[in-house]
Amino acid sequence: MKFDTVRSASNIYAEVGYVSDLGMFESADSYILPLLWKWIDQSLAEQPTKHLMTSLLITGTHEPFPMPHNQREDEYHYYIYETNINNYLNALHITDKFIKEIIDGFISRHLYNDTLFVITSDHGYVFNDHGREILGLLSTPLESALSVPLILRNPHLEAKQLNGQFTSMDILPTIMDVLLSSIKSDEHPTNQLLSVPSHQLQSILSRYEGTSVLRMPIAQQPARHTFQLSNPGNSYIVVKQYPRKLTYDVANDQVHLYHLGYDPLELVDLIAFDHAITASHPPWVGIICDKSRIRKWKGLWQNEKVNTATQHNLLFENKTLLSIEKSDAINNSSVHLRDMLDWADQAFEVARLWKNLVKQRYRYDSDAVSV
Repeated sequence: MKFDTVRSASNIYAEVGYVSDLGMFESADSYILPLLWKWIDQSLAEQPTKHLMTSLLITGTHEPFPMPHNQREDEYHYYIYETNINNYLNALHITDKFIKEIIDGFISRHLYNDTLFVITSDHGYVFNDHGREILGLLSTPLESALSVPLILRNPHLEAKQLNGQFTSMDILPTIMDVLLSSIKSDEHPTNQLLSVPSHQLQSILSRYEGTSVLRMPIAQQPARHTFQLSNPGNSYIVVKQYPRKLTYDVANDQVHLYHLGYDPLELVDLIAFDHAITASHPPWVGIICDKSRIRKWKGLWQNEKVNTATQHNLLFENKTLLSIEKSDAINNSSVHLRDMLDWADQAFEVARLWKNLVKQRYRYDSDAVSV
């Protein structure tokens, strides 16, 4: 995506003088707002009917979660007895007020009703979640590190909370879907957010991967697969078909399997029960003793050659084990270990196929970045 105008810390220094660094990318978030209003006001003064798009990278809630220099000491709140979490929650509170300031600016310029606001993030954060000694984002496949918010706001959009398995690849198709649905007509005088002819936008939309989150799949359709590569590269590969989640630890050559419906905190690794079938286990895990089918994961990822044709057939022609109806996802009284392990076998192979497709797309062969 190419922007006509880009404003950064250097522009802030040039226009308002030196300001103390605050945040991940130098100056505090609030210093960019005067430049935003100036750009919007000038653009609309030159062409009042012009359609605008702007993107703001807000970094206040990024580590190290700094407090603004003009923040009074008594405005710092102690939510919990943990410094990092307190700093984050205070930074989040300041960011909420900053977003309100943005909204108020659009309202005062009579732009609010004709603007689609999209709020999201590139990653989550782990604060020693669930008793684990992990702080930060790197080298962790936990859901709290991978899950991000997605909020679309416009007065003409019906308020609704969507439950489903989505990815960041769905954001652009969703935006385009909203634009296509906002065309004015005599029968439906909705807001017009669209500046591109609808047939052109439909053509563009068909070229993108991902699905609009507004187009919910039929409940009986197989649950969707999503893939994630943990940052930094060569750390973790995650395959999810909610509520099932397979994590491959590349560095240690280890496979982990979780059922997020019964175990949202990812505390029960079902792979472990395959090797210790007599061990105590939660009541929601149904185990049938079958030592002849114990899986051996070690070395499969690195040492076996990948047969792309075979895996293509597995993914697109033989979907029996890869399919699960949403109605069966978490409504059963227990999870059968054998079924979960069968799914893990297939998901592991699909992950290896996905890894090869990623390599082909981005054309890299270096061991330093290989997955």
